[in-house]
Amino acid sequence: MTTSSLPTVIELLARSLDIDPASITGQTELESLGADSLTVIEVIFDLEEQFGIQVGDERPDLKIVQDLADQIDRRIAAGAVAP
Repeated sequence: MTTSSLPTVIELLARSLDIDPASITGQTELESLGADSLTVIEVIFDLEEQFGIQVGDERPDLKIVQDLADQIDRRIAAGAVAP
């Protein structure tokens, strides 16, 4: 059974942006949350630490929250373990 990183992504975005996590869904646009590229990079760093993975320098086109969760899930599935 595969577990999605979506709940963790939502929690970290909400904490970083100081907003209610209940206001965020997988389909919420990152831009509508006020998440600029720096915020997204900081959340990716937090997710790397949380899941023990390495995303590296790859910064795919992330438009909605689910895009970010999918990126993390792919890294977990690929075993992109941090050194």
